[in-house]
Amino acid sequence: MDGHSKTLTTNNLRMATYQTKAIVLKREDIFEADRVYNLYTEEFGKVRAIAGSVRKINAKLSGHLEPFNIVWVELATKKNGDLFITTALSFKKLLNQSFSPAQIALFAKMADFTCLMLKGPQKDEILWSYILESFLKAGLIEADTDKFLGAYKTGFIKIMGFGDNLEEALWYNY
Repeated sequence: MDGHSKTLTTNNLRMATYQTKAIVLKREDIFEADRVYNLYTEEFGKVRAIAGSVRKINAKLSGHLEPFNIVWVELATKKNGDLFITTALSFKKLLNQSFSPAQIALFAKMADFTCLMLKGPQKDEILWSYILESFLKAGLIEADTDKFLGAYKTGFIKIMGFGDNLEEALWYNY
């Protein structure tokens, strides 16, 4: 982060780079070999970034950018404003092979809710800690995944300032 603002602006004409920890929430295939990732980052909040050629067989980034990994990423803004992942190193997998289908579904629902509720980059240390701790705890849940998901949503919207009103929070974010 040395020498760069901690505010991500994607309309600068110069290319700037940023480094941060992130949770990989979602990925989507685009073009022939690229993917766009939804990341929740420690420094910037939710960002969408492209990883070029990540679907090629010899891509170095692909194993690190799996959903529900905690990664260290380097992000770069390009002239057109797009955000690109230039480097990624995973240091913790939140989801492992022994998880049940219900646990995997819980992770996916938590990620979907997080992406729905967060519209753009906005750093929030309390929310970062809450999301990270919640994903770590979700890996320990074997039963009552719906109850855990409900508690996650309630805690999330409280941090965002909606109190207990999930309907209002969802309405506001559509």
